[in-house]
Amino acid sequence: MTINIQRARTFVETTGTALDRARLVALLDGVVPPTLPEAIQALQNPDGGFPVGLVVGRPSALSPTALALTWLRDLQQIESPEAERALAFITARQAPRGIWREHPEVLQFDPPPWMDPDSTPADIYTTALCANTLAVLGDDELPVDIAVAWLQTQQARDGLLTGFRAHSSWLAVPAFERILGQETRATRRLIAGLGANLSPEWSPAMLAWMLQSLLDAHYTRRTELLNRAWLMLTDAQQPDGSFAAEEGEDPVQIALQALDVARRLQRNG
Repeated sequence: MTINIQRARTFVETTGTALDRARLVALLDGVVPPTLPEAIQALQNPDGGFPVGLVVGRPSALSPTALALTWLRDLQQIESPEAERALAFITARQAPRGIWREHPEVLQFDPPPWMDPDSTPADIYTTALCANTLAVLGDDELPVDIAVAWLQTQQARDGLLTGFRAHSSWLAVPAFERILGQETRATRRLIAGLGANLSPEWSPAMLAWMLQSLLDAHYTRRTELLNRAWLMLTDAQQPDGSFAAEEGEDPVQIALQALDVARRLQRNG
């Protein structure tokens, strides 16, 4: 079973932005734009990061920078100077004990709970997010290694990371796999915890994002968690090719993530 790729493609083409359409063509057709879309160039700050809320003029933050790097990855521009500067920004923001925490200046912009620099659950989420980004897109293992060592101290008895349990845990999977491997106890507990947590209440956005993380960690359809989540995502596709979005979620982003997962599963299983 798979999603209807043509319907999802048409949905993105008709409702997405110029950046969304450029990502779509790069993902499905392998056509890389000759220059980076203006939306990316205009957003990136001189320090290499991307601004809070993706609003020009605001200070850089870790979460939007990690998001922008996924755009660059879709565009096959992860070796571009812009991507290198964004990765360097994330690396430089790591604390000595391995944690990533948003700068207190983000508070003036009323950030979502997972960006709150005064919150331990947000620290866990942000550390998992940044470790994921560097594990998948970066070359230096040391920051990932230090982060994974700290994240292991945040695993609950059920194997999941505390705080934003599902999100932080699936984000951590590629980092755990890169440093510890798939067969170590910590990684297996993480996967088992996600398997126990997966339910029909998960939104398509959650399913697609977790599937991307599992594929980034080299899991395949032979993994029960991946297989279950993929079947749930395919069942969630709507007649117009889109996937239902909850408040604050972008249906075009979900469709692009689902298309990325479908493409990779077709290629690698």
